[in-house]
Amino acid sequence: MEKEKFQALKKRFFNFKNLNKLLLVFFIILGAYYIALANNLSVKGFALSDLKQERNKLSDANNKLELKAMALSSYGNISQRISGLKMVAVGNIDYINGASGLVAKK
Repeated sequence: MEKEKFQALKKRFFNFKNLNKLLLVFFIILGAYYIALANNLSVKGFALSDLKQERNKLSDANNKLELKAMALSSYGNISQRISGLKMVAVGNIDYINGASGLVAKK
């Protein structure tokens, strides 16, 4: 009698059909998680690729602007613009020397 109860209890808790169903559900959930994770990773990869392209475009634009700034601040360009302003060159400069280094305070 005791042996029959143990067999019935064993059949109830350790059933291969239930174990197979549980494993099937587990693998389906695991597969769905894997697909969702792979999808998320590929979306982030595309976003990263777009950001890299934008960074390269901005870097090229920055280089062009730096070259333009260097060209505008070159000596030849500045001297050409100065001659167009028709300014008079500075002659002799007189400097004021402080007598004893005293400073007037109010």
